[in-house]
Amino acid sequence: MDKRVDELDGIRGIAILLVFAFHAFKRASYFTANPILNYIAKLTSIGWIGVDIFFVLSGFLITSILLQKKGEKDYFKNFYARRVLRIFPLYYIMLGIIIFSMLAVEPEAQPHILERLPFYLLYQQNWLMAAGDLPPIYLLVTWSLAIEEQFYLFWPFLIYFLQKRALVLANIGIILLSVFVRIIVALVSDDAVTAHYISSLALGALIAIIFKESILWQERLKKIALPALLGTTALVLIVVLMPNREELYNNIPIRLTGYSVLAIMGGSSIVFSLTHDKSSLLRRFFRSKSLRFFGKYSYALYLIHPLILQIFLDISDFPGYFMGCKISGLAGLRQLSGDFI
Repeated sequence: MDKRVDELDGIRGIAILLVFAFHAFKRASYFTANPILNYIAKLTSIGWIGVDIFFVLSGFLITSILLQKKGEKDYFKNFYARRVLRIFPLYYIMLGIIIFSMLAVEPEAQPHILERLPFYLLYQQNWLMAAGDLPPIYLLVTWSLAIEEQFYLFWPFLIYFLQKRALVLANIGIILLSVFVRIIVALVSDDAVTAHYISSLALGALIAIIFKESILWQERLKKIALPALLGTTALVLIVVLMPNREELYNNIPIRLTGYSVLAIMGGSSIVFSLTHDKSSLLRRFFRSKSLRFFGKYSYALYLIHPLILQIFLDISDFPGYFMGCKISGLAGLRQLSGDFI
C-alpha cells in the first residue's frame, strides 16, 4: 500500500468509539435503574470488539510498511525508531503519572506496585493478566499494547528474511496455531485467552502480503469482502440483541468461534475499503471526517480514556438524583474498581 487510505482511518475511528462506548456504559446497571440507559449499555456491551479491529488493522498497516521498506538501508533501525517515537512517549508519560499518583495515594501498596513495574516498563503486563494479576484500573487497556509490541519484536525479521511463499505460509501457520491454542485453552480453562489477537495480527498481515504480491487473490478477496463484512456484522448484532446472554468476551462459543468471526469482520472491512468503488455508501461512511478524526487520534484516546472516565466517576459523586441512580459515583468507583476491562 503506497498511500494513506482514508477509509482505514475511519475504521480505526469506529474501533475507538466502540471501545469508548463499552467502557463508558459498562456499569450502567450498577449506577442506574433507568431502562433506556440500561438498554444502551446492552447495545454497547459489544464495544470490546473494537480491540479486535485494531489488531487486524495494525497487522495490515505495519506489514504494508515493512513490505514497502524491505531491502532498504536501515530497514530495522527506521522501523523501530518509528515505533518508539509513536508509541513510547505518551505511554511512559501516562505510566509515570499513574504510578506516582498511586504511590502517593496508597503508600502501603508500594511493594506491590514496584514489584510489577518492570512488567509495565517492558510491555509484559499481559502475562500478569494471564496469571490472574489484574493491572491497576487506569492501566488495564495497556495489555493490548503489550501483545502488539511483543509481536513486532520478531515480525520485521520474518518479513525481511522470508520470501513471499514462505511468508504466506508463516502467516497461515500463525493463524492456525493461534486458533488451535485458543480452542485448547477454552476447553480446559475458564479464563479468556489472548492467542486470538496474534491470529488477528497475522490475518491483517496476510491481507497486506496479498495486496502487495497477488492481483489474482486481490480479485478473489474483493468478491467475498462485502458478503463477509455484512454477514459477520449481522452475526454480531444478533448476538448483541440476544436476551439473557452470557458475558460476551469470555464464554465458550465466543472463544471457540466468535473471535475468528471478529477477525474476518475486520479483515473484510479492510479489503472492502481497498477494492470497492470509492463512491459506495459504505466507503463514504468509512472516510467521513468525524470518523477519520477519531481514527487519527485513536492511540491517544485509547490510552487516556480509562483515566478520563474514572476521574469523571470519582468527581461526579452523584447523590441519588441522576437517572434513577442507585449508588454514588465515588462509592461505585471504590466498589467496582476491578470491573473496568
